Amino acid sequence: MATGRLFLTRHAAKREIKDEAARAEVISAWRKGIFDPLPAKGVPGCRLLKAYVTTPRGPRRTLYLLQDVTGDAIFLMHRPKGDPVGDNMAYVNVAFRKAVGKSIIMATNDIEAGDFEIVVHEDGR
Repeated sequence: MATGRLFLTRHAAKREIKDEAARAEVISAWRKGIFDPLPAKGVPGCRLLKAYVTTPRGPRRTLYLLQDVTGDAIFLMHRPKGDPVGDNMAYVNVAFRKAVGKSIIMATNDIEAGDFEIVVHEDGR
């Protein structure tokens, strides 16, 4: 189970979350805390967490950037299978490498600018 806060940045919300159902899926996946870890290349002290999400619209892959020291995470992506990134969220996939790099930069910029919302607090609410 995830213990830290979950941040939703303005760019990620606009680009990745199409409706309230998708928002609920992202939050629910974080709260369940069942992830496959990936290295966060170029981001010291962090790692990526990939969650497999089953929805009425089909399978999705959700990606978070976790800060190891605090346990806080930033939502990055919520992609369906059939999407070039969602099909294989691994660094061997060129589309994934490009998308994750861009997502991390935009998320970092949004956090620094204060353009984010905390959607899950440390107490899980």
